Amino acid sequence: MQYPQAGQRIAFTNLVEYAGFSETVDVFVIANKTEIDAARDLFLKFDNSLYTYPLNSLKKIESCLSHYQMPFKFASRYFKRVEEKIQKLLIVNTYDIIHFECSHAAVYIAAVKKYINPTRTKTVISLNDVWTQVFLRQSARSWLSSIEATRIFLYEQRLYSSASELWVSSEKDRNLLTSLFSIPNEKITIKPPPVNSFVYRVQRCPEKIEKKSLLFWAAMGRPENERGILIFIEKCFQMLIESEPDFKLYIVGANPSKRVLNLASQQIFITGFVEDPTEYFEKAEIGIVPLLEGGGIKLKTLEMLEAGLPVIATTIGAEGILSQNHKLFVSDNFDDWLNILKLS
Repeated sequence: MQYPQAGQRIAFTNLVEYAGFSETVDVFVIANKTEIDAARDLFLKFDNSLYTYPLNSLKKIESCLSHYQMPFKFASRYFKRVEEKIQKLLIVNTYDIIHFECSHAAVYIAAVKKYINPTRTKTVISLNDVWTQVFLRQSARSWLSSIEATRIFLYEQRLYSSASELWVSSEKDRNLLTSLFSIPNEKITIKPPPVNSFVYRVQRCPEKIEKKSLLFWAAMGRPENERGILIFIEKCFQMLIESEPDFKLYIVGANPSKRVLNLASQQIFITGFVEDPTEYFEKAEIGIVPLLEGGGIKLKTLEMLEAGLPVIATTIGAEGILSQNHKLFVSDNFDDWLNILKLS
């Protein structure tokens, strides 16, 4: 099935891998209700050993206030009843591996380590983002992010040092962990993220491609994706359609905000969540990834390239992707984007 966010797909891929060589896999899901509802595959495969804890804004705020000593990004995922349930399972079970999907899920690692023998049970953290890097990038426009970046750095350093193994999606992220936190190379495993299976069904041909059409494929509920597309429209697309009114922009992805939905026009199409986005990958002439913040390898960029689209991206939008890909144009200057698109 199609998940609203790439991280959910990576998590399910890892779970299936564990289920393939283990008789018992207990799964804890701490996520927004919409994300839990979308994970139907989890209920089908792990129903008897699945523990779900829906999040909402109020719960996150309460948890941050209760655990103010933690960085807010991590404190928002820490709940006493989750810790208690984990510890009850650890008392009666001996696990080979305890896996934390995303670093903020690893807020429970200290509680876990009280109940395990580290020579018998391995702890793994799979990182989609290095949050120190994310907040340092945000600090240019927010002094609060600058303060929080310091707290996150100290917290992540302790967190990653305490795990048996760290999984990252690219060599770039491995180098970041070794240089920023002094994590030894042998503790880090590079696991390239799987692209969505629909990508291999995409059949691009001149008859299907709409000239002067652009695709932004992203989980629109993520702030960095929303800010990226808003900046692209302001600094590039509005000027583009003034001189080239035939251009179209497809914004495809789950949970667009009201602000994004209000952009809909004859040239801008907002789809929301799409179960099968194949048609947009087949008809868009060019993919765009105008991100100016965030961290980690960008699956959206990989998937569009894998499907055969030429892609224009910022440096952050192309992060972790081989620069010699001839279909990828990278620039942080939207004047360059405008010139390239006018030539298409």
